[in-house]
Amino acid sequence: MFSPYFVVQALWLFLPAYVANMAPVFLAKIFPKWDAPIDGGRARGDGTRLLGDGKTWRGLIGGAVVAALVALLQSFRPWDLVTDFGRASWGSILAPLAIGFMFGLGALVGDAVKSYFKRKSGRPRGAPWIGPDQLDFVVGGLLFAFLTGLLLGAIDPSFQWAETWFVHMWWIPPTLIVVTPLLHWLVNVIGYWLGLKEVPW
Repeated sequence: MFSPYFVVQALWLFLPAYVANMAPVFLAKIFPKWDAPIDGGRARGDGTRLLGDGKTWRGLIGGAVVAALVALLQSFRPWDLVTDFGRASWGSILAPLAIGFMFGLGALVGDAVKSYFKRKSGRPRGAPWIGPDQLDFVVGGLLFAFLTGLLLGAIDPSFQWAETWFVHMWWIPPTLIVVTPLLHWLVNVIGYWLGLKEVPW
């Protein structure tokens, strides 16, 4: 039976990716000059950019680093209800840093891949694309974190973090897929009201 606690577990697990997805907006305010675009200004044959100026190395790397720090802070949680990103079982802070970084990197890579196909489809920057806009970073974040957990498990067979949170706790991904669009909409509206986003979606 579904429990509200499933939502708490899912949101806690995915918090580094959520923060990474929002971080580029704030990093742009803090480091306005570090704005090199990921696509290097390259364009397709029709003149449209591969990704556009909105996808920068500052956002990609900075967002992933912020996610790593968030996961590290979460790993020192004072209760045993949710994951510590493998810190206790790994015996060091390396696991939460690695998993958090890859949560963030995966989320932002997923967003960049979505932007590539969004541009390719002819949609202008800022135009809504219901579905991919809300779930691109969820798929990317979950995939990268899961693969990182498997890699750490291959290094140390006792490290079963990926299997625990993505196989045994199978409800995590579907819960995120259901809950994230609502949170995405809410965060974007707040960002628009605060003047951090050009559009409320």
